[in-house]
Amino acid sequence: MVEYLDNLIAHIGLLGLLVLGLAAALEYVVPPFPGDTITLLGGVYAVRGEHPWPLVFLVVVAGSVAGAFINYQVGRWLVGRFERRPHDAFFGITHARLESVQSQMRHKGPWLLLANRFIPGVRGLIFVAAGAAHMPRSNALTLGALSAMAHTGLVLALGAAVGGNLERLESLMWRYQRAVLGLVVVGVLAVVVRALAKRKTPATER
Repeated sequence: MVEYLDNLIAHIGLLGLLVLGLAAALEYVVPPFPGDTITLLGGVYAVRGEHPWPLVFLVVVAGSVAGAFINYQVGRWLVGRFERRPHDAFFGITHARLESVQSQMRHKGPWLLLANRFIPGVRGLIFVAAGAAHMPRSNALTLGALSAMAHTGLVLALGAAVGGNLERLESLMWRYQRAVLGLVVVGVLAVVVRALAKRKTPATER
């Protein structure tokens, strides 16, 4: 897959930069999209001299912010829908569940937004929640941009580290994805254990 993407982007010249930005945006809107892999290729191109580092960095960050903005607007639309029809569930989301998410975002939102780019799978949902919680758009996107800059710098550096070797890139990407997936699984398990402990505590007190 990496070799196919490499050939595709390399053959379209400067339009390859547009692909990098679009991939970063689609990671938020369509979570399974392999945007990190394509961003790593940006680091490879920078080493090869095909695309300058600063330009690749700016395009990927801009794409990330664009994707975050789309998801933020989805959150604003979602809360508006519940305001019009508060008793209806939407894709399994109830009004009570939405209020719970809003409360959590008001307490933990800034930290989640700062870390969002490093949390695959749910990074887009964080901005949906920010929009639903009526967090100021400028604040949410600024924090999202800071997260995107840190993540993009890291991923491009990893791409540059392989020195244009696609086999090393594919191996590095696989290790990166496994490490991140492991952290996400650990985080989910911690949340589940904590929730179960809270349920058992009232029962014990009785």
